[in-house]
Amino acid sequence: MEKFDFLDNRAFDDRCTAFAPQTPQMQPGASMFDFKPLGTGTKVLENGDVEFGFYAPNAGKVEVSFGLKPEEPMPMEKGEDGVWRATLKYDPLFIGPKAFFFLIDGAEAVSPYCSQYYSHGKAINYVEIPDPAAPFVLMNDVPHGTVAIEYYWSEAFESFQRCFIYLPPNYYEGGEFPVLYLQHGAGENETSWIFNGKVNHIMDNLIAEGKVVPFIVVMNDGMQRGKNENMRNAGGALASSIIDSCRPMIERKYRVKADKWHRGIAGFSMGSMQSCVIGLEHTDVFAYIGLLSGFMRRVGPGMDLEKSFEINTHLRVMEDKENFLKDVKLFYRGIGSKDAHVEAFLTDDVVCDEHGFSSYPNVVRKVVEGYPHDWAVLRILFHDFAQLLFRD
Repeated sequence: MEKFDFLDNRAFDDRCTAFAPQTPQMQPGASMFDFKPLGTGTKVLENGDVEFGFYAPNAGKVEVSFGLKPEEPMPMEKGEDGVWRATLKYDPLFIGPKAFFFLIDGAEAVSPYCSQYYSHGKAINYVEIPDPAAPFVLMNDVPHGTVAIEYYWSEAFESFQRCFIYLPPNYYEGGEFPVLYLQHGAGENETSWIFNGKVNHIMDNLIAEGKVVPFIVVMNDGMQRGKNENMRNAGGALASSIIDSCRPMIERKYRVKADKWHRGIAGFSMGSMQSCVIGLEHTDVFAYIGLLSGFMRRVGPGMDLEKSFEINTHLRVMEDKENFLKDVKLFYRGIGSKDAHVEAFLTDDVVCDEHGFSSYPNVVRKVVEGYPHDWAVLRILFHDFAQLLFRD
């Protein structure tokens, strides 16, 4: 039986709503001076099991619905105190941060007594189920970087935009740093790589171990669309917003190495598709491209198996091997073997094999066994990808 001794690590409770521990729900009629918790919310046990509790004394049915398994809600049982309870047994194939909400007589409900982040297009509850393969997300006694928030005017979107910025622990000691523009997946936003992906903790630990060249990470909202754009456009306006509005702001306000050889773009899922299109269409701007749980081609209904370069014109850049090897230092693509979109990834394999891209020394492929399409595998892929960046 697994036994996890790091469940009190602050990385497991570092959520978008607060850094302090979650306040428990009190029994009806109890005051703050009369500590009588109901035992609602989530509690992760040292063997990895998770106990769920939701107070709904008048409900007829309460279930837990997980983002990855909406068709398999977990039933809860009502106690005499009005608290519905259920225990999720530890499953080594269902680990990492798992989004969920409660179904109260069929209606979705987010509990204020459970941790929250932004995913699935909304604020949603989540629970951290210990992942033995990702100890690098924990908060350790190492120098910690800074997470800053910037606002800037985007000409492409004709509106103000917001980005999160990770600065390495040694940023304020001087010097200039490479920059990675890092995008989230569909239904998420610029907060996701911090609160869902723990990218700041991953970077802190990698830097402390001397495994990466310290770099800045800039995270924008990739759900924005220009006029007459949709998800399949892969964000032409987004490209302009990042390159022509966000990048100048970053290079004006922060000490960065402002050349393509010290600049990369990467993303998760939808963000990987955006990063591939933007990166390959702007090899004069980005020398590093990362597709994390993602795709080389535009994907969507009826398109996942479409290999045509007529639809995916950005891939033509890769056919010019000599220039592609000269202009792109790294083209990284990775996914979990249980990803719901793995067929699209395998079709990308066929494209790479048919056009000879698989043999290019700057093309790296990684499959993480057993992981689905969520933040658990993203943490592992970013940890791997980051160690390959900005090495001269």
